[in-house]
Amino acid sequence: MSERDDDVHLGHALPEGSWGNLRSWTLAGGFNPHRADESDEGTGILPALESKDPLRVEALHRYDRARAGNTAIAVQRLSHAGKLEPSDAPGSPYGFYSGWQVIGSGSRIDGGIYFGRKPREAIVVDMRRPGSALLQVYETWLAALVRGRDAGEVRRELSENLALYVAELVAMYMPYDEVAVHGLERQGVLQPDQPVDLDLFLRAKGGVCRHQVCFVGAILERLAQQGWLHGSVSLERKFVAGWFSHAWVRFASRDGRIWVLDPAQRRYQTLDALDDGSRLLYGDTQAAATV
Repeated sequence: MSERDDDVHLGHALPEGSWGNLRSWTLAGGFNPHRADESDEGTGILPALESKDPLRVEALHRYDRARAGNTAIAVQRLSHAGKLEPSDAPGSPYGFYSGWQVIGSGSRIDGGIYFGRKPREAIVVDMRRPGSALLQVYETWLAALVRGRDAGEVRRELSENLALYVAELVAMYMPYDEVAVHGLERQGVLQPDQPVDLDLFLRAKGGVCRHQVCFVGAILERLAQQGWLHGSVSLERKFVAGWFSHAWVRFASRDGRIWVLDPAQRRYQTLDALDDGSRLLYGDTQAAATV
């Protein structure tokens, strides 16, 4: 279902004096589940997030972790099918599929492949491929950014205004567009667990949550590798059983700030600047791999 941009609200706090639950927070406008990575049909009942039971509290901290959630489920599915090559290589903790490392929390992004918790298209993110549209976008955008400017100034600008630059990149090259994705589905080019290049969505001029985070993550990773940014980048995921799963980009800058970059929800902020409900959703992530 399509949503107008101005229907997606940001930064609403939970009711005073109560943690409530993710559903009540969503109804207050903090998160739009229609723009999540995947729906999850079930009871629709979420666990209460306020609990005095230590075991319950620990369970709440476990159920949504990326390594024990979406990525682990996908890895298990691929392993059982005999399609995954195990790995102990740095930056590739989830194994390899057809030569690409599986993308998950703390893994490298470029040169990787991103699987859904449920079988759907597997997104290849690889600037090494001949004629990569992703690489062309990166080089074109960066050239325009640095043209006629001092490199130190560009680095400061990116560090201080990361949210603005990421939001502009998304608007230019990967806006949220369910219609474009459905069009590709009707053409039959998106098949369960079958590799498809992220370039396809760049050329379609749009994608949804999963395509947007792969795009943003790969761009930030390359900026860090080339010294334009200093910090670490990771694709993070959260699974809420019976309701939805979601993905976003986490960038931990060298100055200690943690950026939450969530194109589908139009949220680009530091973690400590978010309201309580947002920190509950985006916090408690796995440590990102340092670039």
